[in-house]
Amino acid sequence: MKHKFAAVVMAAAMAAAGLTGCMEKKQPASSVKKNTETSATSASSANDTLPKGEFISESMELVKLKYADVPDLESGPELSISNTSAKPGEIAKVTVSVKGAKDKWSMCGIHVTYPDVLECQLENEEKYTAKYDPGEAVAKNSGFVAMDWRENLMDELIREHQRAFFFTTMFIDSQGGDGDIATFYLKVPDDAQVGTVYNLGFFYTDSDMFRDLEGDLSFEKYAFTHMTGGSITVK
Repeated sequence: MKHKFAAVVMAAAMAAAGLTGCMEKKQPASSVKKNTETSATSASSANDTLPKGEFISESMELVKLKYADVPDLESGPELSISNTSAKPGEIAKVTVSVKGAKDKWSMCGIHVTYPDVLECQLENEEKYTAKYDPGEAVAKNSGFVAMDWRENLMDELIREHQRAFFFTTMFIDSQGGDGDIATFYLKVPDDAQVGTVYNLGFFYTDSDMFRDLEGDLSFEKYAFTHMTGGSITVK
């Protein structure tokens, strides 16, 4: 019964986070825009009111609007993406981590952006399920789903030559911890130039979440306004 309940809740979380768009078979974004090396550069001008180092975007403006009337916390969960390196043609390991949330969070749904010249490694090509290794922060979870977002990308992602993968996890009899949430795998182009830096960030949709046990929006607001992006450097 408990496993059946977990499956139902995970299905609800996937639907709420917009996974339908990831799974529908429509025209691939890659046929609309060609991959270019300029994808390695982060999209835009800095804004000190937004999270550090992420893909500054219209989606982050949505964060400001959605939580404009939500009280601020002095401390809370901080999400980050690792800085790593790989040679041309190699698979880079990209880890998403959290701190300041030990034994406090119960569910999350998060999109991570990457330049479309990179290739997210999949467990299942048909369903776009992403390959990942869970970390200590989700050791006691009740379910985890990760998918690459290849179809029906938002116009902003297409315009900026970006893709994204999505992951969601939940807890029933326990809570999430601090540390690594999961490690994902992105292939660097065979012809990548040494020294190229591919920026990795977060893409917020209004159904993304980082929930504590009480559903406190201040907790969630802190998470989505204290995110730090990462990178892959070609060595």
